[in-house]
Amino acid sequence: MHTIVCLGDSLTGPPAGRAYLDKYVKWPDLVQVGADAALGEGRVRVLNRGVAGDPSAAVLAAIDERLLRHQPATAVVWIGANNYGGGVDREAASERFRSDLTLIVERAHAAGIRVLLLQYFKPRAEVMDKVWTHGDAGNAVIAEVAAATGAALLALAPAFEEAEKTQPLAELASPVDGLHLNPGGELLVVKAVLAKLRALDWPVAWPGV
Repeated sequence: MHTIVCLGDSLTGPPAGRAYLDKYVKWPDLVQVGADAALGEGRVRVLNRGVAGDPSAAVLAAIDERLLRHQPATAVVWIGANNYGGGVDREAASERFRSDLTLIVERAHAAGIRVLLLQYFKPRAEVMDKVWTHGDAGNAVIAEVAAATGAALLALAPAFEEAEKTQPLAELASPVDGLHLNPGGELLVVKAVLAKLRALDWPVAWPGV
C-alpha cells in the first residue's frame, strides 16, 4: 500500500488531539476519496497529520512522530502561514522558515519519501479588514526550497483565481480571514493535489483520463 502523509497547519488539520470528522472534512480526507475512486480501495492510505496553529518549527520538531514513523512513500507539505503573523520581521521569519522547510524536505528525502510542497493562495474576502494578508507571505520561500531540494511544487493561487471569477469568495474561504477553507476551497485544493499527483505519477500509475 502506498501511504501519503499530509503535514500542515489549520488549513490541513484540526487542533492537536481533537477529532473533527463528526463536524467537517479536510482536503486530505478528500484526497483519500479521490485516490480510492481512481485506483481502488486499499491501494492508497492518506494520513492527515496537520495540526492547527503550527509554524514550520513545530512541524520540524515533530517530524519523527508525524511523518517518518509512518514510512510513507509521499509527503504533501503545506506550511508557512503561521510563521508570518503577529507583525513579525518578515526577513527574519523567512530565514527561519527557509531553514525549517529545507530540513523537513531533506529529512523526508533521506528516508526515501517524495515531497510535494504546496504554496498558499492569496487570502481574500469581500471585506478585507480582518483578512490574514500574511497568509501567502512565505510562497517565495516555498518555491526556493522546492528548487533547491528537488521537491515537487504546486501553486494553489491559479485554481483559486479562476474559481473567484464564478464563485463567491465566501464559498472558497472564510469571509472573515480569507484564508481558512470553506467547502468550495477544500474541493479546489483536493482537485489540484490529485491532478498534481497524477501528473507526477505519484503514488502509482494512474489510469488514463
